[in-house]
Amino acid sequence: MKSAKAIQRGSVIPLYYQLETSLKKRIMSGEFRPNQLLPGETALAEEYGVSRITVRQALSSLVDNGIVVRMRGKGTFVSDKLPPVESPKFSGSLEELVALGVRTKVKLLSMEPAEPNILVKNALQLADGELLYRIEKVRSVEGAPFSYVVNYLPRHIGKKLNRGDLSQKPLLTILKDDLGIEAKTATQTIEATSATPEVAGLLSINVGDPMLKVERTVYDKDKAVIEHVTVLYRADKYSFNVELGW
Repeated sequence: MKSAKAIQRGSVIPLYYQLETSLKKRIMSGEFRPNQLLPGETALAEEYGVSRITVRQALSSLVDNGIVVRMRGKGTFVSDKLPPVESPKFSGSLEELVALGVRTKVKLLSMEPAEPNILVKNALQLADGELLYRIEKVRSVEGAPFSYVVNYLPRHIGKKLNRGDLSQKPLLTILKDDLGIEAKTATQTIEATSATPEVAGLLSINVGDPMLKVERTVYDKDKAVIEHVTVLYRADKYSFNVELGW
């Protein structure tokens, strides 16, 4: 019953997706070999403590992704032509965020002055009635949509930005090289969420699919806020790693 620990009931992440992810990891790790028959639906349902409907959903997704194949009357087998082991995953350090911008493509959706909500107002330390610049974009990796990004900048910074540059260079690089504003520290929170109809359409995923939501506030060397950003990542394309030491 060890595998059942991979299922977190009450999580925002659907059970079928958790099961799909667990089975994929077991296949990619070599626990299940190419051409090997997987346990049946009933056996998997008992092992993970889920319904057979959940198992069918997970297996259907694995079939769609070329990881397993179904043979009528025989069962479900691991494909002998598995896709690459992992899609690129990124951890979120400031250095990697800059590198990420270099390796990926950006589609700029909008860039305009806007009124902040209370969360963003507090994050940017804006005065009452003060506007900000809101930048909305979709980032892609290997030709597939990867994240939905909304940057919020103080108006005195945002108005200096060029729309064309935002599609060519990472924002942190533009701030440093073009405006002389260098990011030094950041605070960040990460939580699980699910795709809304709008975001699902932009990222080519299904409504309700699991996502990781990152809220980050970036500061310069003088602890002045230079941007606040909200990013929604496809859960299959992003991981968060923390190194601990004693």
